[in-house]
Amino acid sequence: MPASENQQPGTAGFDQPRSEAAGSSGSPAGSPGSPAGSRSGLSAGRLLKLGGVLIAVLAVALCAVTLIREWSSIRHSIATANPGLLLVSLLCAGAAMSGLGLLWWRCLHVFGAPARLQDAVAWYFGGELGKYVPGGVWPVLGRGELASRAGIARGTGYLTTLISYAAMCVAAAFVCGLLAPFVALDGDGLSWGWLMLAFIPIGIGALHPAVLGKVLALGAKLTRGRVAIQARSWSTMMGLTAWSVATWLLVGATSVGVTAALGYSEQPARVAFAAVAAWIIGFLAIPVPAGAGLRELIFVAISGLDTGPAVAVAAIARLLFIVVDAAGGVIGLWLARRSAATPMVQPVL
Repeated sequence: MPASENQQPGTAGFDQPRSEAAGSSGSPAGSPGSPAGSRSGLSAGRLLKLGGVLIAVLAVALCAVTLIREWSSIRHSIATANPGLLLVSLLCAGAAMSGLGLLWWRCLHVFGAPARLQDAVAWYFGGELGKYVPGGVWPVLGRGELASRAGIARGTGYLTTLISYAAMCVAAAFVCGLLAPFVALDGDGLSWGWLMLAFIPIGIGALHPAVLGKVLALGAKLTRGRVAIQARSWSTMMGLTAWSVATWLLVGATSVGVTAALGYSEQPARVAFAAVAAWIIGFLAIPVPAGAGLRELIFVAISGLDTGPAVAVAAIARLLFIVVDAAGGVIGLWLARRSAATPMVQPVL
């Protein structure tokens, strides 16, 4: 159903169900305008909200379990680490995750949903807890639902999350490309780690309007127009990608800081390269919750550190990001409740 003239792209009215377009007067029983329909809609709304709360509680619990499990395996290494450098690494991890929240905020703006910065970052961190739940779709659903409660169309929330994922993957490949010459100067190869550079041309091509436009058109067709946004220019998409370059440098800096905190010696560029590559490959392994285990294996394989030190660095870096996810997620969910109470965009009914 085409949007009305006063309807803004990215608002909740964009993907409003067809039945809600009708007036309430003279509505048949079971329609939104009838008492029975209102009770049904209210019940469905409460069930949806309850389901969201249960998933959020599950995500927080699983994140806490992961945190406890990781702590038990690395507490001895942390006991001998430099606390100042660990604190710097934790700050880098927090800044990196906030940077990905900024990327999604910018993506919302580009696709016609001008969310406030603090709201978008809160939704991002709240949804981030979903990655600890098996399935891979929960971060997307979580962010989309949190944004929807504040007035952003679900379709826009979902699609911009996926588009931001694509942009961040391309940016990660760019960062690996920036680090690669420094690694090469050391004279020690990265083995199959060089394959990360293949993401650069693949990602740039995927973000071209000729390709992205077809993907978005297919999505609109499959959802019968309920989830539909238009592709933006190539320069705009490259601009979005550039937004997360600093984020990946911070991800690399986190592992470099942990390596230094533990007193290990390895070329910083190589450690950073391994950390970024491990993150992205772990992210692309959708069935694995938060890339658990896989990131550590990849980091050990290409970081240049001996197996024992590499495992310690990877595990502690992972712990720092879990701490950021846990703290940011809980605070984000709390702030999201406040933003939902005062919608920034009013639905068009």
